[in-house]
Amino acid sequence: MRAQSPPVPSFLFVDADPRALAALRRLVRDLPGLKRFALGAREAVRLMREAAPSVVVSGYGLPDGDGLCLLACVRDRLPGTACALHTSQPPLRALEGQGITWMDRAAPPQQVLALLASLG
Repeated sequence: MRAQSPPVPSFLFVDADPRALAALRRLVRDLPGLKRFALGAREAVRLMREAAPSVVVSGYGLPDGDGLCLLACVRDRLPGTACALHTSQPPLRALEGQGITWMDRAAPPQQVLALLASLG
């Protein structure tokens, strides 16, 4: 019997800033798995309906909502999905109790990649 290979992760990145999404796209291009990108919460929800991601990374301020609320909804509806808030300041509300990781927007690229690899 052949051993099954681990499932390939799928990532969804959400941010209001197209330049931030472009930077993330360049950063994760060699990371294994499907990578999709959304400019807001509505687009992210549409993409999640098409295919549930294994990891969702969202910026805080979205044009059509709050990134932390989006991630909390993802955790409620897709409990197996890893979630990370990608922002320069950790939010005042605790993330650990919600199962959401904080990802420092100013972190070195290798640190971001290591965190994404551990989430995926």
